[in-house]
Amino acid sequence: MTGILTFFLVESALELVPERIRAHGSVKAWCRRFGRRPGEAVLDVNYMRDAMKGIPDAGRRGRPDIVHYFLLNVMEGPAGRKGLVDVYIHTYGGSTFYVEPGTRIPRSYARFIGIMAQVLRGMDTPRIHPVSRTPQEIIRAKKKEGYRVVGMDVKGERVLPENVLGRDSVVVIGGFQKGEIRGDYCVEKWVSLGGETYPTWVIGAEVVAGWERKFLFPG
Repeated sequence: MTGILTFFLVESALELVPERIRAHGSVKAWCRRFGRRPGEAVLDVNYMRDAMKGIPDAGRRGRPDIVHYFLLNVMEGPAGRKGLVDVYIHTYGGSTFYVEPGTRIPRSYARFIGIMAQVLRGMDTPRIHPVSRTPQEIIRAKKKEGYRVVGMDVKGERVLPENVLGRDSVVVIGGFQKGEIRGDYCVEKWVSLGGETYPTWVIGAEVVAGWERKFLFPG
């Protein structure tokens, strides 16, 4: 049996536009561009930088593209297409969503954020579902099933991911652009890619490749 590689993208910079800034001009411009109403708009600093000035934690919010790139990298490779990778997305606002194994991620950013807007509004979409349990509850349950829990952090031990991953593993990665993971996610070992800081989607791709070398294409 090959096993399952589960990613937990935590504290991700994915949320609907906060109500307090929905009337801002840049938000309205985004809505016109993507054909959405303000209550359906996904916060995106690339289009709403002026609106986001002054909101708390602005440097950790408004980057849905991080989630998009990450999912494309981990779900569209050999392991992902074989249904051996699943993903939990935990958002800045505290919601959690589950991306089923084998899910095909839209290449189009507009289509992707359309789906994310539905999920963020509590709608159950095909293959991406809201989850009521907390990240900690989910990860603790995985540990009881025998999963190894590894976290990726620049301050972690410098080691190749495949040297610490188990056949069934949970990998915790921050889904934001700046700062460190704040919560406690029951991580057993923190690992760094050479002590350097890399984009979230690059880390995801390296982890998947290492897991594939060890368990999918050994030797």
